[in-house]
Amino acid sequence: MRRRAILWCIILLGVLFTSCSHKDNEGVDLPKDDKVEDDNHPLSNDIQSVNNRKFSVWTTYWDIDTIYAEVEYMKDNIENISYFAAYFDKDKKPFIPQNTNETYNHITKAYEENTFGSYLTFVNDVMKADGTSSLKDTKILYTLFSTEEARENHIDEIISLAERAGYDGIEIDYEAIKKDIKLWKLYNQFIDKLYEKTLEKDIPLRIVLEPGTPIDKLTLPEGPEYVVMCYNLYGYGTKPGPKANREFLLEMVEKMTKLPGKVNFAVAAGGFDFAENGSVGQVTETKAEQIKQDYNASTYRDEESQCLVFTYIDKEKVSHEVWYADNSTIQYWFDIIKNAGDYGLSLWRLGGIEINN
Repeated sequence: MRRRAILWCIILLGVLFTSCSHKDNEGVDLPKDDKVEDDNHPLSNDIQSVNNRKFSVWTTYWDIDTIYAEVEYMKDNIENISYFAAYFDKDKKPFIPQNTNETYNHITKAYEENTFGSYLTFVNDVMKADGTSSLKDTKILYTLFSTEEARENHIDEIISLAERAGYDGIEIDYEAIKKDIKLWKLYNQFIDKLYEKTLEKDIPLRIVLEPGTPIDKLTLPEGPEYVVMCYNLYGYGTKPGPKANREFLLEMVEKMTKLPGKVNFAVAAGGFDFAENGSVGQVTETKAEQIKQDYNASTYRDEESQCLVFTYIDKEKVSHEVWYADNSTIQYWFDIIKNAGDYGLSLWRLGGIEINN
């Protein structure tokens, strides 16, 4: 029990992400039985003194119940907070959900003395007239990027929306472009012009890239910070396994050496519950711990990923295998990335983090 408390004290984060279904669908917190609490919260004083590593985090508009407590315990290590996300209404105009702005305003007011950078994340999700949504919609990207005038108009909308709401920076997370080189070329033109405009206004810019980005066929513009998603190695449509492991992370770092300028790698908290009947569900660390407790399951730590793993049989007699990241996992992944080079770090996402007093 005592050994577990020591581990909590020396690690970076109290974690546990994962994209509106958005990022979570894209392929992103030592067994609790061994954990011991001490008089200090495991994510406060010792993190500040032992590990000064900084990282960025995301909040989401659909999961805000616990994020304020999580920010409080990570506040001395958080470099930037990306507020996820602005997306498009039925008229294809970007807007910010109320929860996103409320979260931003609450954190900004509560942490006036902290210098968190604040980014407004834009995603290519579209709300339809019937109330449903089209996630990772590439049709709207073709519309927004089709002509120079369209790109200019969209850039003006983005900058205006972020400035009016008070965000420091802009983050673009347009996904599902995959190997559509025609769309990538249009996207490149958009990024180049957006960076030019944000540079004039001294607005920092981050561009999020999926693991499957065909980087060998692209020449992305120099200037923005590129954030590479390093998660969902296993998940929907795969056999049971971790969101990331050592081999996968090193492959991602090697693949992205072509990127210009500052590069940031993002890992994800949480994990997946794989049922033998083929169904797969996302779990936060908190949810995984609850399932483990409900079914009196025992965990082991996978060597290559340092994820926690357990099995259980549900009330319908269906067997499940759960893989998820805890704080030690996240620290292990961050160490792999930092040891590979001078890269920034990000964590998808706040919400469902296991914090024990």
